[in-house]
Amino acid sequence: MTKFEVSTTINKPVNIVVNAFTNPDNAPHWQTDLEKFEVVSGSPNRAGSIARLHYRQNGKPYVMEDKLIYCESGKKYVSEVSGDALAARVETTLESMKNKTKITIKWNGKAKILTLKILFPFIRSKMFKQAQKELNNFKQLVETKGADFSN
Repeated sequence: MTKFEVSTTINKPVNIVVNAFTNPDNAPHWQTDLEKFEVVSGSPNRAGSIARLHYRQNGKPYVMEDKLIYCESGKKYVSEVSGDALAARVETTLESMKNKTKITIKWNGKAKILTLKILFPFIRSKMFKQAQKELNNFKQLVETKGADFSN
């Protein structure tokens, strides 16, 4: 099992941050290697929804499934993300602080294939740094573009 937590405070009210976070079209703008967030069942911000995450890493495409298993709208989102190589539980919480929002992401995952099982303890630091970089990208996009990153 590999676990880590990243967080930041965004200088925007929680409703704008929630709208940015739950907009599937925004995800490729701030998540590394993600090309498309495809909702295949349900609504992207409702428990029970399922999405396919289409990635391209080092020129190789791969797809992961994201099941939203718990949603307290505007406050907490818990997903189970899985693919051929790994499975993870991703918990995102948002805390309103007047005109600012603290966002925290907890990642708890395990490798499914032997080579990744061996590497996971050694790449945890890299995964943490990438997650923090992505969250900082998200912060910058929300603060400059609001809830719709395509503008």
